[in-house]
Amino acid sequence: MKNNSQLQFINFPVNETAVLKKAALSALKFEKVKNYNINFIMVSDAQIKKLNIKYRKVRRITDVISFLVVPQNFAGDVYISRGRSQKNAKKYGNTWRQELAYLVIHGVLHLCGYTDYDPKNKTEMFAKQDKIFKCLFF
Repeated sequence: MKNNSQLQFINFPVNETAVLKKAALSALKFEKVKNYNINFIMVSDAQIKKLNIKYRKVRRITDVISFLVVPQNFAGDVYISRGRSQKNAKKYGNTWRQELAYLVIHGVLHLCGYTDYDPKNKTEMFAKQDKIFKCLFF
């Protein structure tokens, strides 16, 4: 059976896409997802706030929003805020590359069904993403 899996990075710095692809593939492998079609789209703070208002009814800027568009084909879109990701990198002592990789992993885990809306699920999700992230950078 032919694997038509695809990852696309839209509006990301070209020199960052190789490490971001590695981050996404690591998360997908960790979750045993073999077939996928994911678009990672970098947007402005204003654009991600509009998405947050429209789809989550939350009036604030967030760092990442994920949409599983076609669940049976594991096709989805992951939006990452340029401004928020740059601020988070400084806040958490990461390079911007590391922060983007962390958010790519986070977005993939959301597509896999993980949530971070309550303490129990957030703890589980962040433990997984930290484990994947550490395999990439440490």
